[in-house]
Amino acid sequence: MASDTAALEQAANQSATRDNQFRFVINVALRRWKLIAAVTAIASLAYGVYGLLMFQMRPQFTGTTQLIVRQSPWERELLRDVGGKPLFPSSPQALVERVSRRGVAEDLTNALIQQDITEGRAFAGVVTPEEFAAKVAEVETLLTIEPIPDTGMIRITANADEVDAAKRMADLGARVFIERNRQFLSEEEEDTHRFVVAKVDGLRAELDKADNALWQFRKDMGFRTKDQVTEQMQKLTQEVINAETTQEEVKAKMTNIEEQLRAKNESLPMSIGQIPDAVVARLLEELNELHTQRIQLSVVWQPGQGPLAELEGIIEEKEQAILQAMKEVDSGTAGGRSVLEDRRSLREQYLGLQLQLTSLDIQTATNRKLINELELMLPDLAEKDKEYQNLVRQTELLRSQLNGLVDKEFQISTGLRREQGFIERQGAATASEVPAARQVKPWFSFVIGGFIGLVVGFILAVMFELSDTSIRSIEDVTEYLGLDVIGTIPQMRFGRARGKYRGDYVPLTDGSEVDACIVTQNYPKSPISEAYRTLRTNLQLSTLHLKPKSIMVTSAVPGEGKTTTAVNMAVTFADSGMRVLIIDTDLRRPHVHHVLKTERGPGLADVLREGYDVHSVIRPTRVDNLWIVSSGRVPPNPSELIGSDRMRKLMTQLESEFDLVICDAPSMLVVTDPVLLATEVDACVLVLSVKYARRETVIRGKKLLDSARAQLAGVVLNGLEATRRHYYYYYYYYDDSDSRRKKRWFHF
Repeated sequence: MASDTAALEQAANQSATRDNQFRFVINVALRRWKLIAAVTAIASLAYGVYGLLMFQMRPQFTGTTQLIVRQSPWERELLRDVGGKPLFPSSPQALVERVSRRGVAEDLTNALIQQDITEGRAFAGVVTPEEFAAKVAEVETLLTIEPIPDTGMIRITANADEVDAAKRMADLGARVFIERNRQFLSEEEEDTHRFVVAKVDGLRAELDKADNALWQFRKDMGFRTKDQVTEQMQKLTQEVINAETTQEEVKAKMTNIEEQLRAKNESLPMSIGQIPDAVVARLLEELNELHTQRIQLSVVWQPGQGPLAELEGIIEEKEQAILQAMKEVDSGTAGGRSVLEDRRSLREQYLGLQLQLTSLDIQTATNRKLINELELMLPDLAEKDKEYQNLVRQTELLRSQLNGLVDKEFQISTGLRREQGFIERQGAATASEVPAARQVKPWFSFVIGGFIGLVVGFILAVMFELSDTSIRSIEDVTEYLGLDVIGTIPQMRFGRARGKYRGDYVPLTDGSEVDACIVTQNYPKSPISEAYRTLRTNLQLSTLHLKPKSIMVTSAVPGEGKTTTAVNMAVTFADSGMRVLIIDTDLRRPHVHHVLKTERGPGLADVLREGYDVHSVIRPTRVDNLWIVSSGRVPPNPSELIGSDRMRKLMTQLESEFDLVICDAPSMLVVTDPVLLATEVDACVLVLSVKYARRETVIRGKKLLDSARAQLAGVVLNGLEATRRHYYYYYYYYDDSDSRRKKRWFHF
């Protein structure tokens, strides 16, 4: 449900945005139609005259030639995945877009000049840069380069007054087009080759750097990796296991030999069987002790070094002594020769097994030492292994890229030596006469100029509209001020009066005029009178919760019609049966007494300054239920009088005696009187003129009222167009039928 609501709100916002944009375009057209029409007329006339001067009703011929576009070798797999700027496609559309028609026209004009110099034709007279530029512009308008859809071909056409000239321009245009594309292709090839060579050099440098980093890292790791150390430990562990197994086998064999020796000794006399065995056994025990020392030293020293080398010499001498003793014992016996020979053989086997067992012990101890050392190295190698593997992968990747790029560079350098003709002409140029229907008509220049002027005029209108800071509509007041418009007053024009106190006059349907300041009394059926009555109704509705007894009418700057609005608003309230008092609080430049044709003094200034009785300055007017308090003599301190306690008490007294008190105050940005008076009235009405009001001034005035915490009832927008539809309908409703028939066409 929430998603549906969000979607509906989004759709409503989009619709409102489109409506606002459309309304903005319509408003620009309506407000700036004179500017748009003037620019359109000027552009249409200028371009039309230019077309008349350039138009000639002579036969025209079109020369045509076609080019076939073949696939460039650079679009194939040769340069795929090389990098650098993207390869330019060799499609007809792309080739036409790459070569500017202006550049082709310049080269074609040069070629025509070179040919005409030798043959004495028209282009031979082109000498100055201005003449050359004019000829280039002319050739550019006559030349057309366009792709033929779905054919892989390009059509080049040139218009001329003669058949041969058209064919010649088309033929030279094709040559120029091919040459320009060949130059572009050659530059692209060279740029690509240079890019590839630079990339090869860069990859080589990166690879050398990576190899050096990998070698240095391996050096820091002792040229060992985690995998190598793990594999070596597994191999050493297996060797230890194998050695231990072999040791068990050797021990078993030695036990067997010992049993055989005991059996042999039992068959010999006691003197022969025991003495030699005791000697040999003692020698063997000494030999075992030496081997034990050797095992201990082999943990610290390498074979053939230090004390271990000396001990190995002693062991070798001891082994020779044992063998010699066994030979002497065996050779000294006279009886039992066969048994002694067997004993000697067994002793030799036993000695060999014991030597083998000792060697296995040494090997096992050495391997265990290495295993322990490798185990200590594993944590450090494990931490560096990830970095090492990254270096290895990076190096291999760079080496693979370098090998591939070297192959590409070789292929490119080989391809540069070949001629690449991927654009070819298809036949010779042909010429045909242009039908009259296809030739540009003079009137069409006026149409083109008018269209250009319309676009330019509308753009200028939009620029002026965006730079205009005036307030011209109800929407502007709502958008920039955030206030409600409670009344819109039609535009008035100056009448016949031209004196110091000239007034505004409103035209009537019978051709006469009335004073705009009292139009609600003199001509109550006029649209402006109805506008003031609408203002009265809207003001009552907007202040229904306040029920104000006093209202101040002011404006941001002088000349916006605040006095006229205040007087007519007072008349409309008086017509409704209310007892209304209008006070001219503009003590510097009062106008209300001129409008209502009463005396200026004594008035408000005399009451506040001299202590006059307020009832002595209240005067009736020609309007029923309407009284006036004029400004009186100009005091030296108007602001102090308006902000005094006496003024506050006076307002309280008058509010109790009249149904409504309307104060005509000066403009806010001129003096401070309205800001002071705003604190003494119940509501304020701000009058804005579409002719004089500017956003920045109105916003400043509103801020002043806000600072005084005034109750702003709304805005009266003064000076709107009197021909708007609402006022036209009002005239149509109240006028007689003859007047409607006479004037309806004008308003429509």
